[in-house]
Amino acid sequence: MEQENKKTYKSPDNKHIFEFIYESEIRFGPAYYKLQLDGKVISKRIFGFEFKWHPESKYLALEEWLTTSYQKGPITSLTIVDLEKRRFARISKAEKGFIKPLRFEGDLVIFEKVFLAEGKKSEYEINLKDIENWDK
Repeated sequence: MEQENKKTYKSPDNKHIFEFIYESEIRFGPAYYKLQLDGKVISKRIFGFEFKWHPESKYLALEEWLTTSYQKGPITSLTIVDLEKRRFARISKAEKGFIKPLRFEGDLVIFEKVFLAEGKKSEYEINLKDIENWDK
């Protein structure tokens, strides 16, 4: 049973591995997960199923959930993990919506904000070199 609640993914260079560990799901909505990265559980954070590896395995882009409250949420964030320096940055937030990392192009991360209630989607990009709010 434990194994059924885990989903494992390897980086393109096979040097990094992460697992989504099923935590729960929001009312009328999708599941959310804890993240185990290279064997270490990332505490006090939960994630949706959306992710994208950097082609050179330098970064991992994830949809982080900032709340599971049905009344307040969903509130999600595009979170980038710098795999070399083991640090995280929340770089964009979607109030009452979801974030989907789409791809990396050079130094850019391209992502989409999806607002289901409004039937709206918008695409954005952020230069990785412009990120300043890294934390451990």
